[in-house]
Order: sequence, then structure tokens, then C-alpha cells
Amino acid sequence: MKKYFLVLFFFSASLFAQDSTAVKLMNNTEDSIAVDTINPNEGNRKGYYAFSVGMNFGQYTSKNEDAFIYYILDEKNVKYNVKLGFSYNIKDNRAIGLSFRMVNDDTNILYENAVGDTINTNSLERYYSVGAFYAITKSLFKSKRVHMISDPGLVYTIGSTDATRTFEGISEQSESSLRSISIGLHVGLQVFLAPKLSTQVSVGPVGVGYQWEDFTLDGDPNGSTESFFVRMSPDILSFEFSISRYF
Repeated sequence: MKKYFLVLFFFSASLFAQDSTAVKLMNNTEDSIAVDTINPNEGNRKGYYAFSVGMNFGQYTSKNEDAFIYYILDEKNVKYNVKLGFSYNIKDNRAIGLSFRMVNDDTNILYENAVGDTINTNSLERYYSVGAFYAITKSLFKSKRVHMISDPGLVYTIGSTDATRTFEGISEQSESSLRSISIGLHVGLQVFLAPKLSTQVSVGPVGVGYQWEDFTLDGDPNGSTESFFVRMSPDILSFEFSISRYF
């Protein structure tokens, strides 16, 4: 992940330099008026529509690790999410839009408990969400290509978790279904690759929400919960990359 961050940092720095060079050329040529009409961040102007696609992928593995109350023999986690977004610029650097997201989280753990029993657990989590947001962009260090972005919004999520726990040849199947509504905020960096094409990297969300969850065990109802939650510490190692096209 550090590699991606450094690549983005140096790429952004090169764009700052290009902006500076462009200004010098404008001041030293007779064609400065023509050059000035090319807006590197045209897509952020009022009246433009945008379509964006984003994805985040992560994989984690662990073997022979002491987890205090149990000992991990083998663990593997694969998680990815895909996001689609549609927005309209109601004015320069301000947009309203809708987003759609799918999250898939697959985990397999083989471990020993405190008394030495070997247990295998498999779980699959899937979530789908739809959200409405208000996007704000602000030039970073007066650059025309690099901007800070934030998108406060309202999100509704539905999802489910299927888990199987196997011990001494006996399997236990548990399921849960979840609904939640939340108010959150992502923050990040936007870099224009062309006047009507940009890429973004963001982290989040931070925010508050309320969720309802129902449980079953081996097909029979096993209770339900309702809870209020607060997320004030975004996972800074879970970057989301996306690309946007403006029309």
C-alpha cells in the first residue's frame, strides 16, 4: 500500500510542476490567451455530469500465529468492493450524486482453542448499499489538476453473513441478515489526467448510524439486535481507487 501512496505522491508532484511550467509559458508567449482557454479540471465546472467506477481489493494470510485466546494454524481473508457513482455539478467544485456499492468478504480460519481443540470456521459476508452524497472539491496548493475531495452523504445498506463452524466432524451453520442507515464522510485526493478525466483515492468512512440484525442457527431463529454505531477512525490502510469521466 505504501507503494501506491508513493506513486500517487510523485505523480501529483509532477502535475504541480506542469502547472507551474504552463504558467511560465503563458507569460512568455504570444499565444497565452489560447493556452489559458484549456482548463485542466474542466470536469469540475458547473453543468457537467460524471460517471465513476471504483474498486478496492485486499488479501490477508496468516499461519502459526498466537492470537492470545487461541492459536491460528491457517487463516486467509479475501475482501473486495466495487462502487459505481453518478453525479451532477450544481456549481463549480460542488456536485450531488448517487452511489451504489457491493462488498464481498470471505474468511477461512483453522485454529486451536485454549484446550487444544482444532476448529475450522468459514464465513462469507456480502453487503449492498445505495447512497446520496454532496461532493466538495478544493484545489490543493493552488494546483489546477490536484484537489482535495470530500463527500458527506446518507447511505442505506443491506447484507448477510453465512458462517460454518466445524469441530470433530460436526458442523454448525449460522446466518445473519443486516440492515443499516448511516451518515458518513469519505475524504481523499483527486488528480485530473485530462480535462474531463480524473482519478481519485479516498479513505473512510467516518460517521454514525443505526443497524438491525437478525440471526439464525442451523435454520432456526436465534435472536436479533438493534444498535447505534459510531465510526470515528477510518482504516487508513484501506484505500479506495476510482476513475471518473465527465460529460
